[in-house]
Amino acid sequence: MASTIDTRSAVIDDPPPDERPLQIADPRWVPSITHRDYFRTHAENPHVPVGSLGASRTRIVRIHRDYVYPRESNTPAFTPQFPGYPLSVFMTEIEFLDLVHEVNDQLDQAFYPLSLGNVLDGCVGLLTCWLCEIVYTSYHKRKSLELERFIEKLNEEVYKARGIRVISPRRTAYLSLDIQVPYPFIRPEREQNI
Repeated sequence: MASTIDTRSAVIDDPPPDERPLQIADPRWVPSITHRDYFRTHAENPHVPVGSLGASRTRIVRIHRDYVYPRESNTPAFTPQFPGYPLSVFMTEIEFLDLVHEVNDQLDQAFYPLSLGNVLDGCVGLLTCWLCEIVYTSYHKRKSLELERFIEKLNEEVYKARGIRVISPRRTAYLSLDIQVPYPFIRPEREQNI
């Protein structure tokens, strides 16, 4: 006598409510990393000399590269997942999202290979054996320099008063967006009572 197995109970129609994807209208606001456990909230500062005063008094909050960016090309982009403490002491989540989206947009303009500026530069460069770069700066370099100036201006006008500094992604080979924060951290009042 053959036994029959009821497979209807083994089929799962919907994932549990806590595992369903977020439903947000703007896809840029949906992080590709859904768990905060992925982040190491702060690390030693590799942007200052080892053993210096800056090494003992600063830490780096590292925002990792996001490989699931809306564009189909492999332009560098950083995850919009807010890492929380200790960065929450120095900036709000909205400020963080604005920073990451502005950096991502500028990187997309500079690195997208099929943009009009990059295609024209490639055609002119091919015709002149890239001697044209002696005469003028390429579209990619201009956009990359705009990002550098944007970060420097933001550091000088906004973040210097807070004691933090955004490190240029060029220094990390566009693998992470590093934010330098002072150490030890001053915990916010809402976390001191917990």
